[in-house]
Formats: sequence, structure tokens, C-alpha cells
Amino acid sequence: MSSGFNYEVVDFCKQDNGGCAKVAKCSQTGTKVSCSCQKGYKGDGRSCIEIDPCADGLNGGCHEHAICKMTGPGKHKCQCKSHYVGDGLNCEPEQLPIDRCLQDNGQCHADANCVDLHFQDTTVGVFHLRSPLGQYKLTFDKAREACANESATMATYSQLSYAQKAKYHLCSAGWLESGRVAYPTAFTSQNCGSGVVGIVDYGPRPNKSEMWDVFCYRMKDVNCTCKVGYVGDGFWCSGNLLQVLMSFPSLTNFLTKVLTYSNSSARGHTFLQHLTDLSIRSTLFVPQNSGLGENETLSGRDIEHHLTSVSMFFYNDLVNGTTLQTRLGSKLLITAGQNPSQQTEARFVDGRAILQWDIFASNGIIHVISSPLKAPPAPVTSAHTGLGTGIFFAIILVIGAVALAAYSYFRLNRRTIGFQHFESEEDINVAALGKQQPESISNPMYESTTSAPPEPSYDPFTDSNERQLEGSDPLGAL
Repeated sequence: MSSGFNYEVVDFCKQDNGGCAKVAKCSQTGTKVSCSCQKGYKGDGRSCIEIDPCADGLNGGCHEHAICKMTGPGKHKCQCKSHYVGDGLNCEPEQLPIDRCLQDNGQCHADANCVDLHFQDTTVGVFHLRSPLGQYKLTFDKAREACANESATMATYSQLSYAQKAKYHLCSAGWLESGRVAYPTAFTSQNCGSGVVGIVDYGPRPNKSEMWDVFCYRMKDVNCTCKVGYVGDGFWCSGNLLQVLMSFPSLTNFLTKVLTYSNSSARGHTFLQHLTDLSIRSTLFVPQNSGLGENETLSGRDIEHHLTSVSMFFYNDLVNGTTLQTRLGSKLLITAGQNPSQQTEARFVDGRAILQWDIFASNGIIHVISSPLKAPPAPVTSAHTGLGTGIFFAIILVIGAVALAAYSYFRLNRRTIGFQHFESEEDINVAALGKQQPESISNPMYESTTSAPPEPSYDPFTDSNERQLEGSDPLGAL
């Protein structure tokens, strides 16, 4: 039987949360109220306290070299300690990039310049990729594919951390290799990471279909380039002909003779300079040690006979019948034949087998031969001709000088005689001449019919020989 009254159950949860703690959940069944602490709290519901995940005795699940920080009730963050890098769950000792060129020249040749492109990269190999469709258009799988297309892999959290330490700043979140999403900040900005400096970490993403950009990683190479005066790819470098010759233990006997020749004469020193001159390209044939004994003698001409004059000849250029001009001006003949020991074609230079070829140098090329070359005898024709010509002219000059001296002597002697005779005429006794009677002038009235003979015009006391000499004096007419 109805009493006629309607009873309405009071909702106790609306009144002071049903007596539950403020952070508890109040539920009511009939008139019974139940209290339960919300996630991140613990207690009986009437009293709830925050749960500190970092106080579980396990460092909140963080790595042993990480610090666990409570970020809210039941929430925490793992952060690697100083000098460690990682996401907090995994931390590794910090290893700042090392210039690989400092270790063994980066595997470059000793005569090469090494540049570590990775060490010099401002982002230490990390780079950001975005879909051609725009920002945040890559799923996790598409992000991995995009990195692979760039010959790279998805960057790890540690690699992104190293890039951030190198001042990499990019306010655009991207996938990482572990499935996390994050981005690096190098300076404070309220519009990027809310002022956080470091890695802004969105944490692991359970839904791999989310759309983000991606951070990729590619290890850059060491760049090797040969130094000036060397040739090669940087991992091997060859110097000039002399340097290459010095680098082969099997060619030391010839090298010794070249150095001896250089120290013994100016021409030998010039030859050595030729081997180091980078402006000249030459081909050098070098006998191996087994074909050139230490005590075997090579003349300077023999040594220079091994070097062609200003030309490089590769092995393929040395065809049968080819002649090469040496530094001496002599000729080398290339022939081809059968190698009896290996049943293969062999090539010879003046009968010496070419055993190893195309050894590159910065100023030429070297071919190794079985035994030393012998230079032809020095030409003598031109030297004798020059000597004979000199002797002939010397004789002509001597004869001419003698003839001139004889002519001058006789001419001077004759002139001296003439002057002496002329002086004798000057010495005639003038007084005697004054005493001579003047010639009488004939008068027909007084002159007898018989007249005396005329006086002679010469001195009667003069010797007859002297008179003869006077008549022959060429100056007497004067």
C-alpha cells in the first residue's frame, strides 16, 4: 500500500565529493558512497597522495645513468646525467665527434690532405626530411623509406642529442629510429618548445600511423686529396720519379747508382734534378735489383740512356717497332715477343724484358725491366772535326804572323840601308868642293883649237865600289 510519498535518493557525491578526497573519484550506489583515488595517486579514496614513480626503488624505470624526475602524479621523465647522452631509458657515455684525420690520417695516404667532412658538419650527420606533400605527412614506415632514399638511416635519440649539442636548432618534430618523436632546440624560444633548450621529446608513439616529419642520419666520408706535387686518389699518392724510385725496395741498386752519378758530376746533378722537375714528363726504364748487381758499373751515359726525353709512354703505347729517343739523343727500340716462362706476349726495350709497367709518378711513368740498358758509344766525329778546324786556323794564323814579321823585317832593313847611304852623300866634303876650280867659259877669240877634256863630275878619290852602290841606291834619284 503506497504511503503516497516519493523518496528521492540524495546524491552525496555532489556534496563535498561524498566525503572523498578532492583528487578521488566518488561513486554512489543507492545511499552507499565509494571513493577511489585517481590515477597517479594512492590511498583509500578518503585520503589520496601523489604517487612518485621515481621512488619505486627502480629509478622509475630510467637508466642507471639517468635521473628520474617526477613531472606530475604518477608521471615522470628520465634524463641522462651529465656526460651521458640518450633518451633516459638508454644512456651512453658522451663521445664528442673526433676528427678522424687525427688518427692515422683518416686512412688517407701519408702524402695526402685529409678532411673529415663528418667532423666539420655542423649537424654531425643529422638532417631533417619533410614529405613533398608538406609538413607532418610521414608515417613511421614512410619516414624510414624517405631516409633510405637518401642513403641514410633514421636518426637515433643519441645522434639527435649530439646534433643539438652542436647547436642544431629546428622547431619541427620528426620521427626517430626508436619510434619516438622529438626535435632539437639550441636556444630559448617561447614559440618553440616553450623555452626548453635540449631535446623536446614527445616520447614513444604507440600509433605508428601518426604523421610527422623525420630526422635522418648519414655518416659523411673522409675526403682525401693528394698534396701538391703528387698524383693519385688520396688513398694512394705518388710523388715525382725520384720519390717513386725511392719507394721501391726492388729498385734500390739503380737508385744508388743514380745518386752516385749525381754526386760525381754537374751533369749527374742535372739528371737528378730532371727526375724531380714537375714541369717535365718522362718515361724511366729501371732495372730490377736481380738484374743489376750492386758491384756492376753503369756509366753516366748508361744511366741517362734509361730516360726518354720529355715524353710519357704507357705500356699500351709500347708497340712492336716503336722507337723512343732518350735524354742522350740515342734511340731505344721496342719489340714484342713470346715470354717462354709464362707463354704470354712480352715486350722488350733494346732486348730487355719489361717486367712491371705503368708505375705512375707526378712527372712521368716508370717501367721495370729485367737488366740495365747500355748506351751507345759517344759520337766522336763532331768533336774531331771541330778540333781539326781549330788546328787549321791556328796554323794559318802562325804562318801569317811569321810572314808578316819577315816582311816587316826586310822592309825595315832596306829602308835603314837607304837612309845610311843618303846620309853619306850629306857627308861629302863641301870645302873640297869649294876649292874646285870653276869651269872656264870658252871664248872663241882666245880659246885654242885644242881644249882640255872636261872634269869628271864625281870625286876622283871615291872608291869604285862606292860609286857602284850609289848608282843602285833607290833613293839616289831623290
